[in-house]
Amino acid sequence: MRAEFRPALRAAKHHGIDWVCLNALADWTESPTPVRVRKANDAVLALMEDYPDRVLRFCYVNPRYPDDSMKEIERCVVRGGMAGIKLWIACSARDKRVDAIAQRAAELRVPILQHAWYNARGQKPNESTPADVAAMAAKHPDTMIVMAHLTGAGERGISEIAPYENLSVDISGGEPEAGVVELAVKKLGANRVVFGTDTPIRSYGMTLGKVVGAKLTAREKKLILGGNAEQLLSRRLAR
Repeated sequence: MRAEFRPALRAAKHHGIDWVCLNALADWTESPTPVRVRKANDAVLALMEDYPDRVLRFCYVNPRYPDDSMKEIERCVVRGGMAGIKLWIACSARDKRVDAIAQRAAELRVPILQHAWYNARGQKPNESTPADVAAMAAKHPDTMIVMAHLTGAGERGISEIAPYENLSVDISGGEPEAGVVELAVKKLGANRVVFGTDTPIRSYGMTLGKVVGAKLTAREKKLILGGNAEQLLSRRLAR
């Protein structure tokens, strides 16, 4: 993984990106075992050691294994200095097994990055929709949540998450689409829209274009490109 990461880090530097936020999804299965989750987190902990001034890591956990998830948060976030928690598609954001993770994130003052999507071809069995993430935010108002994939959420998803001030959205997920970032800023406020790329699936340059080419003020673009992330990740950046 170290050899694969070096070109990505060079690309980030070329595009003026100071910090790279990483998470690994184990073997990309919907519900990986604790052993595979730990191995994935170990790989990115190693990258944090190699690049302490460039890499921020989100601790990936599988809520289907509650005890192991809590142990992994303690290992990776509390002792390992990771900046947040990543949840993917093992459980819906509404699942009761997510509650303890959300509560612990609030205690540690770190954000949860939660995958969400409205898939025209049908959702995976436990894949969260923006409505599911909105329900999670309502249930845990003290937890900072970033819903991944603005493009996958669309106008419907933006409207569903709008009432919850503890819930932001990142701009990853799909190619640039005219007006989507502007709509998110209009509905949520610029302080709730966060830069995200899906790298290596999508390039830094393409995702930067979503913001640079948007009809927004310089202040709004500055918040999206870094200011909001600095607030969300202040615990780790202050170290």
